[in-house]
Amino acid sequence: MSESDRQLYFSDYVIELQNAEDEKRRRIRDARRRAEKAQRDAYREKLREFAKLGTVIPSTHWRSVEDKIASDPCYEPVLAQGRDVPMEIFNDFVDDWNEQYRRDRSTISRLWESSKKEIKLDESTGVDFSKKLLDYSANSPDIYADIRRMSSNEPLSSIMLFFNELKANAGVNSANRRSSLLNDEDSSEDEGEIKEDGEEAE
Repeated sequence: MSESDRQLYFSDYVIELQNAEDEKRRRIRDARRRAEKAQRDAYREKLREFAKLGTVIPSTHWRSVEDKIASDPCYEPVLAQGRDVPMEIFNDFVDDWNEQYRRDRSTISRLWESSKKEIKLDESTGVDFSKKLLDYSANSPDIYADIRRMSSNEPLSSIMLFFNELKANAGVNSANRRSSLLNDEDSSEDEGEIKEDGEEAE
């Protein structure tokens, strides 16, 4: 075998080794990417669980729930991907949710305004409220489709968020009415017969 042939074979061998090493690095890189994506997906799923429990809502700020989220096992692998990664994923999660709720809320609000004579909150749960809105919108295919989509988007249901807002506002209004009634009673007890200057109380 000539010197030139040996050099050619050796070059081919080096190229094969290099290709094998590149392929190995590519497989390791792809496996790492898949693992990191799975970790981020598990973290997002945990955020959805927190949303279902009411721990996270669209207006929640990272600082107010950071300790609770950081105590979950899914947090550390995501933190290992970068110090700010858990917070960035959380912010994206609540921002997307908030944006969706703002869009949905106008539809729900219009439907609620037209239906509230027929739909009473009373002892309703969010599920009852959602079903009542679906029943009420049954004659409007477009609105019905929207309400159905919102109803099925648990735990990030815009209808549930709207229902919770209504219940909270009803609670605040009820507390204000009770407070007003108590103040009226207190002021009426203080009211006595008005005395003219110089008159003495009997």
